[in-house]
Amino acid sequence: MTPIINPDMQLSEHFTLGEMCYSWTAANHEPPVPNIPLKCHITALQNLVDRALEPIRQHLGLPIKVNSGYRCQLVNSMVGGAKTSQHLKGEAADITIAKAHRPFAHATDEQAARLIFSYAQEYADYDQLILEHQGNSWWVHISCKIDYLRNRYDKLKIENGKVTKM
Repeated sequence: MTPIINPDMQLSEHFTLGEMCYSWTAANHEPPVPNIPLKCHITALQNLVDRALEPIRQHLGLPIKVNSGYRCQLVNSMVGGAKTSQHLKGEAADITIAKAHRPFAHATDEQAARLIFSYAQEYADYDQLILEHQGNSWWVHISCKIDYLRNRYDKLKIENGKVTKM
């Protein structure tokens, strides 16, 4: 059977279409939920990778783990995403540094997220940059509009559901 999309398609040197569309929630649902982007979503993901993720990766010098990238509407509702989430357009990703690749001085989830956040502020083109914390988990949400000239450069922190500007 021929796949609808090629998950091995390189969007950049360090990011594939498959990792930008993978959803643990979708894959582990019974039956699995297909999380397949349209061409417009792939174009938006390419923009996100080129303008935000790859510059962070290049300057950081460490692999970036994409926890969530593109989400179809069903997957977005399954994970409790906002109805207007930029994940639905392929314009956003939730990222961290995998534990195995973290530098010793940034070993915790919080330290890794703060490291990515600082590099993103410096090197990425973004619409929203959000340091997120829920329970013991920390990650960075980064988005870049397909019309990147309209990026707002919002910096926020969401801690256990409470939003504050940074």
